Amino acid sequence: MSESSPNHWLKDVAAHAGLDIALPRRPDIATLRQAWPAVAKACKLPDAAFTKKVAGYFRIGVADVGTYDPQAVKLIPESVARRYGVLPLSSTGDSLVIATSDPANRAAHRDIVAHSSRDPVFMMASPAVLGPALERAYAPARAPRNALQTLVAQVADTDFQVVTNQGQGLFTSFELEDPAVVKLADIVLKQGVRYRATEVHIEPGAEAGRVRYRIDGVLQHVVDLPPTAHDRLVARLKHLALGQPGINPEDGFEVTVSPELSRRAHLLSTPTPDGELVSIRLFDPHSVPTIDDLGFSGLEARKIEQVLSRKEGLVLVTGPARSGTTSFIYAALASLRHESVISLEGRPELVVPGVTQIRYDASKGLSFAETLQHLLDRSPDVIHAGEIRDLPTARIALRTAVTGRKVLATVHTSDAVSGIRRLVDMGLAPGRLGESLHAVVSLRLVRRLCEKCARPYDPGRDDKSREAKLASVLGVSPVKRAVGCKSCAGTGYRNQIPIPEVLVITPEMKTALGRNPNDAELLRAAQADGMRTFAEVGLERVAKGETTVEELERVLGVVPVRDEAADEVGPVLIADDSAEDRAIVASILSGMGFEVVEAPGGQSAKTMVEAGDDAYSLVLLDLYMDDLGGKDVLRAIRQRLTTQALPVIILTSSANPRDEFELLEAGADDFLIKPVVPERLEARVRAVLRRGGVRVK
Repeated sequence: MSESSPNHWLKDVAAHAGLDIALPRRPDIATLRQAWPAVAKACKLPDAAFTKKVAGYFRIGVADVGTYDPQAVKLIPESVARRYGVLPLSSTGDSLVIATSDPANRAAHRDIVAHSSRDPVFMMASPAVLGPALERAYAPARAPRNALQTLVAQVADTDFQVVTNQGQGLFTSFELEDPAVVKLADIVLKQGVRYRATEVHIEPGAEAGRVRYRIDGVLQHVVDLPPTAHDRLVARLKHLALGQPGINPEDGFEVTVSPELSRRAHLLSTPTPDGELVSIRLFDPHSVPTIDDLGFSGLEARKIEQVLSRKEGLVLVTGPARSGTTSFIYAALASLRHESVISLEGRPELVVPGVTQIRYDASKGLSFAETLQHLLDRSPDVIHAGEIRDLPTARIALRTAVTGRKVLATVHTSDAVSGIRRLVDMGLAPGRLGESLHAVVSLRLVRRLCEKCARPYDPGRDDKSREAKLASVLGVSPVKRAVGCKSCAGTGYRNQIPIPEVLVITPEMKTALGRNPNDAELLRAAQADGMRTFAEVGLERVAKGETTVEELERVLGVVPVRDEAADEVGPVLIADDSAEDRAIVASILSGMGFEVVEAPGGQSAKTMVEAGDDAYSLVLLDLYMDDLGGKDVLRAIRQRLTTQALPVIILTSSANPRDEFELLEAGADDFLIKPVVPERLEARVRAVLRRGGVRVK
């Protein structure tokens, strides 16, 4: 069997056994089901032994279809499962274990990703075993639809048309108060609160939209929405967000489940070609966490306690969206409320007793920095300066910290070292920064294993799992595995725990900053001074049985490197409207051992990638092509879930540094100037693949 063969792998197996069968290169499941027993018989193997042999070829395990997680089954529609002959067995936040008879089916891979938003991990099962298992698994799906699905259908089928003097499609109070619409909005919001969702997303679609909840940082699918139901639900939710008379809409609206359980809701609406995208943030404005509540542990917990106990200096809190920075700031302010504390915020989300919280009002004609400067006249002991977005705000924060006050501020960067770099890039001198900056606390959140269903990690039972492979590469011994139960909505996780980097500016770090180091030098200095990285802290959490390596990979991008021959990693697509340039690049890559596929222009490259017929390992795009430029093809690749992680290198004759900046910002993995130097192209290709976890032998 050869992966470079033009035939389907089962036809090659049959030919090797002396059997000539008619089998297309991409057979459907019915054709595969008919051919399978004949090939097994020709190989003189019973069904189970033949299945094990094929599994060994694909380097995957044999599936046990006798047990499957109903929550995983729900992620793949029955129509898709039957079309490809696949059965979901279990799931984690970013992967879905799938039993299949054809793991080389790229169309199945693409559709599984599209429907589940998870990467499939294939296990082998024969068609004879899969058929009955599919019947058992999807029998409940043919039962009457649940109440929410029934209600969505009722809202979509309501028989009335709304026309106002401003045109068709606007909603009157009659439709907004329709009982079915009111009930649907009520259930979507209250169910979100019950499920501990922090966000509710009402997403449009050309054929069908959907409702999703963000639970413990991960979006979970709730129900599909026909376009009519989507429009009416959005209209009702926007009506609720307008607020009651005498209540400021910016304060949000209440979602009350019971006297003991309620949340404040803030709605944000964004128009798209398919309809309005609505996101609703749910939170309890009076539930202020303490530092202990957040769940820091070990060395980092002690460092954070010391950082907050100091009376002066700037404490910079960094992290991307939904990384826990807001909760940390409010917990820190609550711990300092015995002092005089002023917080300047765009829109206060939590009410912290003992802290003067001031909403920034741009309508008064003052910039954020000017407003912050005026607040200093009140002589606070502690000031929260919000997000540092510009040089004036950064300078005020530093001057305030130098005068013996404590200043808390945030920037959105990926790690602690990048937080310092952001301030330097704004125009602050590194040496001056060292005088005022006390510490940088950078945060990530990972999901905690559900205490009710997590089971002990069994090396013998779990040795073929992705968790085992990641753990082996990273040198950690997992303690527990995610399973999934009713308590955690089948995810295997419940609640989140922080993974921090705490960089304290010691005298040694001040000296290092004075030398204006680059990021790599600054990271080495911080680690030498005792700072632990996200990965180190996260792996300690894994060793304690609090989370998993798979969860760390989802959040931190911890990717194991595997060694593979160039002809095993998948074809490389070259898109260039110059046949001569394509030939040069193709000869270099072919010489490295890669299978090369050529596209004579941008439009054909886009079509080939979207078709999904070939699982490309890398795409090389010429920047300027007559029909569709490389930048447009790159955007199309990054907009699709199935190709978001596909490595892309841009080739161009332009030496304009602005092109490089814009392309890297748009998602390119690397950038090379023509004419191509063979040694440089080889090095860049190897480096890009290595960053994606593949070391080419």
